[in-house]
Amino acid sequence: MALAKRQIAVAAQNDSWKAQGFLNFYLPSKDGSTRKLGAIPLRSSKPAEMTLLEWLKEDPTRAENILLKLSIDFREVNDEASSFDLF
Repeated sequence: MALAKRQIAVAAQNDSWKAQGFLNFYLPSKDGSTRKLGAIPLRSSKPAEMTLLEWLKEDPTRAENILLKLSIDFREVNDEASSFDLF
């Protein structure tokens, strides 16, 4: 039991993996409401994400401006276990 308490204490000291904000993505549904498609966590422990996080905290409506610069693509999952040339 002492080990579990120690692991909890260590995890509490290092919470850099936690997000301080999220970019949420929604699509309209057939009934007129919106459904959440997904989210991107923003962490202050990552410099690029911290810059975006601070920019959005200053004015949350700026999230809509991201759509003007956003590019998106679709990648189908490859059935191969790995694309690395290991053999």
